[in-house]
Amino acid sequence: LHRRLWKSISKKLPNKVIIKMKNKLINTFVESRLKQVLINDLDSYQVKDSNEAYNLQEIVNEKLSLSGLGEVIGYKIGCTNKAIQKELNVVEPIYGALFKNKVIKNNSNLSIKNFIKVGVECEIYVSISKDIIDQDQFSKEKIQNLINYCGLSLEIVEDRFVEIKKNTIEHIIIDGSLGNSIILGKKIKHEFSNYSKFIGRLFLNNKEIYSCSSNSILGDPLNALKWYFQKKLALKRTINKGEIISLGSITPLLWINKPCTIKAKIDELGECSINFTN
Repeated sequence: LHRRLWKSISKKLPNKVIIKMKNKLINTFVESRLKQVLINDLDSYQVKDSNEAYNLQEIVNEKLSLSGLGEVIGYKIGCTNKAIQKELNVVEPIYGALFKNKVIKNNSNLSIKNFIKVGVECEIYVSISKDIIDQDQFSKEKIQNLINYCGLSLEIVEDRFVEIKKNTIEHIIIDGSLGNSIILGKKIKHEFSNYSKFIGRLFLNNKEIYSCSSNSILGDPLNALKWYFQKKLALKRTINKGEIISLGSITPLLWINKPCTIKAKIDELGECSINFTN
């Protein structure tokens, strides 16, 4: 209903008013990320669809890059299991940027005060072996040929919304799909025939909290990679050699509300840890 109403209203608005509203929306997301300002009341500009949301995300990414986050080195995929898709009322994954200066060293210390609301996820990342320009490369066998190396990633997400369920998925996309930081584990030359049989484990203060099969990611993490390739090409975006793609969480997202040590582990890929301090 809101979207139909906005469509009707927006047809009557001057173009410069639309541009002003759009710029205000973009600046809201940039300010939230840089200054830890909660995002609230985004109804003044209704984003028409996910295509527009990804276009706006690119503008936000450019502003964040120039404001100290560094160049975009790849992307993280979110909403890769049915439970979170149902919770956010979406039928496909979403993606957000990984910034060079938000790649954190393994076993770093981070103050929990640096985040609005912080969570962690155990993931797999891959590095793309060549530029991708057409969809004929997307059978499972061919997708494996597009992976140069892989590894374990510990993604640090941040909920910057006052109440995330009251926002549209388009708003979450513009935000960067809750991305904040990431730890990339050691590079392992791609040699795996099956990415769906890894076991990802998440530890809180050395106590195992979650242990899940990687088939929780759309039945196979390579399905998430295939979705990402198809989505980027449909949006007429480039997929470049060397891009890092984190394929979505194997384990449920674990929210952190006090100082602790977190460790993510996949036996074949190693482990990563982060220490949240006061």
